[in-house]
Formats: sequence, structure tokens, C-alpha cells
Amino acid sequence: MAMDGIALGAVIHELQPLIGGKIDKVQQPEKDLLLFVVRANNANLRLLVSTHPENGRIQLTSRSFDNPMNAPAFCMLLRRRLICGRICSIRQLGADRVCEIIILARNELFDEVSLRLIIELTGKHGNLLLLEPSGAIVDCVRRVSASNDGARILLPGFPYEAIPTQNKLDPFVAPKEAFEALFTCADPVRAMTASFDGVSKQSANALLSAAQSPAALFSLLQSMKSGNYAPCIAYHADGEPAAALPFIPANLYARVEPFSSMSEVLDRYYADRDQIVRIRRHGAALRHTVSTALSRAQNKYAAFLETIQQSEAHDTARISGELILANLHLAKPGMKELIVDDYFVDPPAKRIISLDPALTAQDNAKKQFKLYRKGKLGKAYAEGQVEGLANEIAYLEGQLENIGKCDTLYELSEIKEELIRERYLRPEKAQASKPANKSSAPMRFVSSDGIVIYVGKNNRQNDALTLQTARSENIWLHAKNIPGSHVVIDFEGEPPEQTLREAANLAAFYSQSRSSAGVPVDYTPRKYVKKPSGARPGMVIYSTNRTLYITPDTASIQQLRERAEQK
Repeated sequence: MAMDGIALGAVIHELQPLIGGKIDKVQQPEKDLLLFVVRANNANLRLLVSTHPENGRIQLTSRSFDNPMNAPAFCMLLRRRLICGRICSIRQLGADRVCEIIILARNELFDEVSLRLIIELTGKHGNLLLLEPSGAIVDCVRRVSASNDGARILLPGFPYEAIPTQNKLDPFVAPKEAFEALFTCADPVRAMTASFDGVSKQSANALLSAAQSPAALFSLLQSMKSGNYAPCIAYHADGEPAAALPFIPANLYARVEPFSSMSEVLDRYYADRDQIVRIRRHGAALRHTVSTALSRAQNKYAAFLETIQQSEAHDTARISGELILANLHLAKPGMKELIVDDYFVDPPAKRIISLDPALTAQDNAKKQFKLYRKGKLGKAYAEGQVEGLANEIAYLEGQLENIGKCDTLYELSEIKEELIRERYLRPEKAQASKPANKSSAPMRFVSSDGIVIYVGKNNRQNDALTLQTARSENIWLHAKNIPGSHVVIDFEGEPPEQTLREAANLAAFYSQSRSSAGVPVDYTPRKYVKKPSGARPGMVIYSTNRTLYITPDTASIQQLRERAEQK
């Protein structure tokens, strides 16, 4: 849900304390996400601007974000032009999704100039632009060239053109009579979005549920215009957040949770959505790399298996050569086939051997022996490759699973580094040293018996959990012959039956077979788990194991997670 003009107005009202504040920092964690740290009223306030097509918004935030090792060029430009600048005004342009921030800063000659930040929250065309006092574009997040037919040119040096108006009414200044038609038409939601600026379908639906008459709707909008907002998150019946609104809807959603500010609402609403979008974006490239390598390995594996299975045909070529030499007296020049007694079968039977009429009988025999030797060498080579390819396929399938389990960009970076070490990716040029970060840790759950269970999310975590953290008598679990997480029960000796089954449920769920029934899960004391010399990351062997058959239960896993958060 991208922000509409109604929600933007509520946030603009909350941003007024930033006026007079000094910009101390500018950060750009993502291409379409910027963070401005503003010193105002003896406090550091964090202004977040996102131009993402789905999650676009502007708000104050208390969240922190992982920043890239090297700041993007646009971020460096904003730092050079805006740091130490003072915010003079923040306003919404009209009633639509455009915000203007005027900043008094110094240029290269130390003269004070009035720069403008224009934030356009217009879905896939969302943008953030820095303008000179003359109105010329300094630069923007999303450049648009003249090649885009009918689009505004948004390039450095070009004059800024405002978003074309749609000749709609401003809902905050429209007279009461303008709302009367909404309550007499067949589709009031559609009529409201078509008639009024900055009103999304979701907001229109919620406004009409909160106000049952033109007078009530007019009164609600006038109240918000005066700064009387009631920020809230509305939830569906399944507990999923449905909308972030600056007013309370009525009888439309299963539950509504009020908040003290619209920025708080947006922080809560977008916390998980932002993370999912960022992980999906960064994980897509790694997933493509691993999927391509996996497909290549699977094709090779299938080809080698086919070569091995063709060994019977290779033996046939050898027998044909032997029979040709044994029956040279029957071969005549130019023959296309030779009928001989096959004494390699019991009882001997007639056999037809195809010949190349351009070759002599001896050369035809040599041709058969050559096919046999080639096939024999190919089979030997294939037999030497299939085991390694099977291990590679298991490794790559495991990496696809690991990418899906990543919750932070740091965990994705660990997988990327591993793929570089394993030569599936090329090293980045001039790669900076990775800062220390403690966020990459195994998932932690607490069983019904109060026992901690750890689950690795990538190969580095799996190796560390199994080979360094776990004690020898801890129970170690893994889905049988299936790519998945290492699971360790932090308990000395045999754990309670319920805890064991809950740990097995975790091992089954965090494996490639999470959607299957009766997933086999092996378990054994950690002391029986070993890592062979030269094995790939995350690969181990184990013995003296027993097996449980588990159908993954998502509700049970959620209970284990909630119990861990409480302790």
C-alpha cells in the first residue's frame, strides 16, 4: 500500500517540528530509500523518504537500516549539497501525493541558496528530486529521458515540470455539496477516487465507512484539515495488517489499533513489508546465480547417467567388431550388412551387423572397436563425475533453501561470500572489508518443555552451530537426504519426547520438503556428526541415527517462536 494524499497530509502535519532543524546526515540504504537525520529542538529526528512503487511514503522513523559499504552517487550529492542546511518549510503540493521541502544551504561559493526537495509518491513513477533555486534539476532518484514517449524529462540540468493536474477537487477545500453525489451513485468508492485528488480506493472505502452522510464526510475531512487525526492500523480477520490510516474506519475491518502518530503507524505497518522487499530484491540475483548453476549441474548429471546407461550399446559395438573379424571370409566389398552366427549368446543365433560399404571388413571392425573404446572411456569418466555432481546439486539446492530463510541483508552477504569462495560468483572489484556484525545468528526457539532449540539459516550458521556451538551430547537433527537446516536441541542427553518432536518439526519445516507430509528427520547426538575433509560448507556425515516422520506444522512453529520472544 503506497501512501495517498490523505495519509501524506497527516504526515506533513507531524513533520512541522522539523522546520528550523539542521540536516546532520544523509543516508541511502536502498536505491529508492533515503534517510535524513535532522537536528531539531535538541533532538535527532530521522526523516525517511521511500519512492518504492509499493511502499512509497515519507515519515519520521525510529528504525535503523543497514547502509551499503560505499554510498551511492546520489547520496554523496545530497550530502555535499544539503548537510548543515536548515529546513525552511515542509508542505504538501495540493491534495495529491507530492511533498516539497525547502532547505536553506550554502553552495560552493558559501552563498546561501534555497534548494527544493520534491518527493513524488506516485507509484511506479515515484521520485525524489533536488532542485536549484532556478528550478533546474540537480539530480533525482529516477532519471527519465526524452526517449520515454509522453513522459516528463527528469534529468540533471533540465527544468523541473510538475506532475500534470487531473482537474480533480481538493477534498479538504471542497464544499459540502460536492460530497452529496457520492451517496446517491451506484459505486461511491469509484466516484470518490474519480472526483477528488489524493484519495486512494482504500482511503475512499474507509472514509465512506466512517462517514455515512455528506455532512459527516465533510466534517471528518475538515477535522483532519485542522490537524485532528486519529492514526491507526486496520487488520484483516487473519491478523494481517490491511491499511495504515489517519482516521478510524467503521465496521470495515476485523480490528483497528490506534496509535499516537501517523509515523508510528507507518513504522509498524511497513516494518515487515520493507524487509521482505529488500530481501527479495537482493536475494533475486543470488537465486538466479544458484538456479543457473543448479540447472547446469543437473543437465550434466543427466547426461553422465545416460552415458553410463549406454554401456550395453558399447559392449554391442565390441561384439560386432569381434564377429566381423571372425567372419572375414563372408565379407564382400561394398556390402551394407553382414549376417553371422553370434556365438556370444547361448544358443548361438543369427545376427545382422550393419557395415559401411565404403570401408573394408577390417576397417568396419576397427570402427566398432573405436566406438567401444570411446564408450568405455566415456563411461569411466562419467562414473568419476556423477558423485561430485550429486554433491554439487545437493549443495546448490541447499543454497536455494538458505536464500529463502535469510532475514537480513547481512545473512545474504554471507551466502554471497560463500558463493564467491566456491567460484560461482566473481569477486567484487575493490571490495571493502566487511564490518563486524552480530546480526547473523541461528534462529532461536523454545520448546513446550522450556528447552532452547537452534536452527541454522545458512551454511556458515549450520557449520558454526553444529561444529562449534553444540555440545557432544546435544541432539542434532536434519531432514533425511533433503537440503535443509541443521537443528540442535540445547539439552544434555535425551530430551523430552515433546521437545524432540518439536525440533523435528523445525527440521522438516526448514527443509526443501516443508510442503510435504511424513518428512523423514534423522536425529543423533552431536558427537556422531562429522565434517569430512574437503567437504563443502554445511555438508556433514553422521551415524547411529534414528528417524522420525513429521508433517510440518506452521502453527506449532509460531508458538515456539513466540515462546522464544517472551524469554
